[in-house]
Amino acid sequence: MPAKDVLEPGSIVLLFTIGTLYNSPLLRRRLRRHAPPTLVVDPEEPTETSPLQPGKPGSVCTRQARIAGSLGSRFLAAFPFLFEILYWNLTYWTYQLARAFTALHIRDNKSVYDRAEEHAQAILTFEQRIGLAIEKPLQQWFLTRHPKALPVLALIYYSHITLTLLFLIYAYTTFPRPSYQSLRRTIASSNALAFAILSAYRTSPPRLMPPEAGYVDVLHPDPGAGSAWTNNRFQLTIAAMPSLHFGMALFVAYCLVRWSPHAIVRLLAPLWPIAMVVTVLGTANHWVLDVLVGGCVPLIAWRTNEVWLLLRPLEEGLCWLLGVEKPLAADVGPGEVDEEKEAERID
Repeated sequence: MPAKDVLEPGSIVLLFTIGTLYNSPLLRRRLRRHAPPTLVVDPEEPTETSPLQPGKPGSVCTRQARIAGSLGSRFLAAFPFLFEILYWNLTYWTYQLARAFTALHIRDNKSVYDRAEEHAQAILTFEQRIGLAIEKPLQQWFLTRHPKALPVLALIYYSHITLTLLFLIYAYTTFPRPSYQSLRRTIASSNALAFAILSAYRTSPPRLMPPEAGYVDVLHPDPGAGSAWTNNRFQLTIAAMPSLHFGMALFVAYCLVRWSPHAIVRLLAPLWPIAMVVTVLGTANHWVLDVLVGGCVPLIAWRTNEVWLLLRPLEEGLCWLLGVEKPLAADVGPGEVDEEKEAERID
């Protein structure tokens, strides 16, 4: 397998590992719930507050105490970031599998691709009418004057997932926990909203327009370009509208400027969406209108992110069935619980 096909997943695994270890209470004294004096209740001892039969092995309090002291619960308490890895995978793979299913479903439907090209032409016509059609001049500027910058643009484009994951690790470690939870839900809402838009208005990117249009596909100049993760039959190519690359870059910058405790991070954060908008336009991967709509997606998602809280009972039920307790660190940020007591609880 070529090295380029290993680099991206390898970097994701590495970041997951770093995030898990760095946020481990065993390594950083990061804390979880203060345990009660007795972690496991004797099943033969009556439990007066149990809504089931007091003192029976099946009582709620008895089972809850066993769950709190179970090996799985203690492991999650020691490595609470594992819950974030689960959330990320649910969000990411639900979105990607939906796109992959769509790509397979429409791949032999020429009319769908023709309509996507018509939508792209309509967008271009509208941009020309209002003076926003800068995609071709910008790409030509790179091709003729700064061709050596094209690999840099490709690197920026393909680093989208890795840098977003790095941002999540940083946010989990430094942001107030309620803010982190809101932005995590916002990312999930952004994926859902973006998929709805791209399904309702399929749009070809500039790079896939007919040759006479004058755009160059610098991301895939030959069949072997890119990687197996970004160039395969499961990729939905007619999904230019909206540009989630830019939308997420803008949202990441906003969150860093608002909540980062580090001045240098707040200062540099706006450079990321600027670099991304130049990248997606310079590589002919999006239209200007795609970028504008993409920037609105996280704004709408932010306003509606609490809808995911409706799934909390499902999450709690699954934890109950699996016999594990959700780590307190998933809901409580750094410095909000007693370090020594929680360290003793985990140890």
